Amino acid sequence: MKLKYFIIGSVLLLFFIGTFSGFISSDRIAVLEINGVIDNPKTYLKSLDEISKDEKIKGLIVRIDSPGGTVGSSQEVYSSLKDISIKIPVVASIIDVGASGGYLIACGADNIYANAGSITGSIGVISQYYDASKLLEFLKFNIEILKSGEYKDSGSPTRPLNENERKILNNLLIDIHEQFKEIVKKERGLTDVEVDNVSQGQVFTGLEAKRLKLVDEIGGLSSAKKFILNKIGVQDMKLDVYPKKKKKLLDNIIPESIGINNFESIFFKKILYLYTP
Repeated sequence: MKLKYFIIGSVLLLFFIGTFSGFISSDRIAVLEINGVIDNPKTYLKSLDEISKDEKIKGLIVRIDSPGGTVGSSQEVYSSLKDISIKIPVVASIIDVGASGGYLIACGADNIYANAGSITGSIGVISQYYDASKLLEFLKFNIEILKSGEYKDSGSPTRPLNENERKILNNLLIDIHEQFKEIVKKERGLTDVEVDNVSQGQVFTGLEAKRLKLVDEIGGLSSAKKFILNKIGVQDMKLDVYPKKKKKLLDNIIPESIGINNFESIFFKKILYLYTP
């Protein structure tokens, strides 16, 4: 009988230890994983908010494997990294690709690491507009458009762009490109000439990017971790990976790299900080 109560008590004790272990966890380094095309920053911003509020987190490594994404989303994550870097050391670690909007996000870190063969750069803006007017004409498919202003349907696939629309949209891209360049210039300490040389949309390997001052060091996750440990003066810390997400059944059917969001970013009318090889 005593053995029975002993076993029940032991099980309950283990249960409570497992339940409350999160409340007594030791200091750690957060790892925020940014993967694929960035077209909605909600998940990343939620993770950054959780990281910022957790007093046990003493540093942040942003692991980037992204060709970029929409302009606003990339800018929001960059700004949030700048805010959190005031409280704790932040290091960006580019895995395979950290280009365009992915590189913009990396600029929000104190230091940027890249592997020797990583692809980075692509400092530019792209917007694609599809003209299906000839196809619609072939199909004898008529579309009537009612609009409140001359430029309200600019970029509509039902007709080609006119010269005024091209000029307006091109000026928009130039302005957004200049915003990107100013961030790179400020964060990487580049001159006007240096930033112009790397901001024509071209991509670089990690080694080239280091020579051009776009990244600080060659290395991966372990190197980024060592940087933070040295910065805060401790020997070791556990890594805590974000976002904390539950795997959905659909993730097993459609891989993230070719997911629905990626197709939306490519085929729908958006202005992108996106590397498109």
